[in-house]
Amino acid sequence: MTQNPLAARVALIQSNRTWSELNEVATAVAVASESERRIYVERRAQLYRWSLAHSGGGYPLLRITARFLGIDYTRIYVGFRTLPDGTAIICDDPQAAEEPDSWAVLNLPEAVGPETAAALIAAAVESGTESS
Repeated sequence: MTQNPLAARVALIQSNRTWSELNEVATAVAVASESERRIYVERRAQLYRWSLAHSGGGYPLLRITARFLGIDYTRIYVGFRTLPDGTAIICDDPQAAEEPDSWAVLNLPEAVGPETAAALIAAAVESGTESS
């Protein structure tokens, strides 16, 4: 992380809005896995995105996003969309969501490093299933 933890976290969370290289998304997922275990990942061609995820809807997603950023949840707004299984993920505009080629929800048993995250992401989006 950089000397400004908020700036570093904001930079990491940007890869949930922008299609990014696998290693960039894997780094963000690894950092997120320090406190969160349910993480959404998606792939389009050779690019990826990720999101914090929660089965309880938008409000719990707001809270875990604030925790990830290290700020009070009343300071932010988090747009979201709901997956077919009811899981809420970060999304600026649900009406204009870009469809991925494949997606998966990771259920991580513990924190992972970037290399492990990259392998898990690649395997999960290849199979397109919820992974444990």
